Amino acid sequence: MTPTRRKSRLSIAVPASLVSEYANLRDKTEVIGRLARSAAIFRAEEIVVYPDQPDETPQYLRRFFYGVRPELQFAGTLQPLRTPHHQLEAHAANLRIGEFREGVLIDQQGVNFVDVGVEKPIRLLGKAPSRGSRVTVKIVESGPEPRCEMAKRAEIPTYWGYEIQVSRKTLGELATGGYYDLTIATSRTGAPIASEEERLRARLAGTRTVLVAFGSPRMGIPEILRRAHDREDCFQFNLNTIPEQGTETVRTEEAVHATLAILNLL
Repeated sequence: MTPTRRKSRLSIAVPASLVSEYANLRDKTEVIGRLARSAAIFRAEEIVVYPDQPDETPQYLRRFFYGVRPELQFAGTLQPLRTPHHQLEAHAANLRIGEFREGVLIDQQGVNFVDVGVEKPIRLLGKAPSRGSRVTVKIVESGPEPRCEMAKRAEIPTYWGYEIQVSRKTLGELATGGYYDLTIATSRTGAPIASEEERLRARLAGTRTVLVAFGSPRMGIPEILRRAHDREDCFQFNLNTIPEQGTETVRTEEAVHATLAILNLL
């Protein structure tokens, strides 16, 4: 079954210090991998990394955009996301007309081709951006020599993974800047989500864009807002999505998974 897009665009905001408490690179990688899986499972379309201290990319594209980098040495140990834009089909002859793929634009003797993860690059028809650009394409001719054309994400009817934005704005600025119709802060000091369920359901029903924000390993959202001199009441909802938690602390990646699971029901 191919996952459909959400009726409202779901964004999650996580702190830049998400993995700061981990000294081991493998542990850092695993935390980021769990966060990525949660975002994909619950069809988030954007992850915003915000500053809290005063690509996602298919496997076959990583060598083009990132090369060999020490901090990525354990990326290969992570479970694949298995989202629609992380295609596993590796044979050009099996590409289907109307299929969308992620790729990187390359030039072969003045002709535009795209590496979409099959055994050979495929010809791009029409205008193209600069060489080396990451592109989303649509297969328009199939067979032994398939062809593709540029596509926009808005054309894709299915869930197509998430984008990552590294923001210079404070968390309060993200909440009050008019970027999102509905803003939700998650906090141990927030109202139990059950007490806000009816009001939250009503707001979600008519919302186009939703931002759900999470605190850091060392500071909750109230403290992060105070340190940045942001208003503590800048979010429309302040929710405790894990009431009566059985552990002293809940890690950010755990809170993300628990919260998105509840919102998925609503």
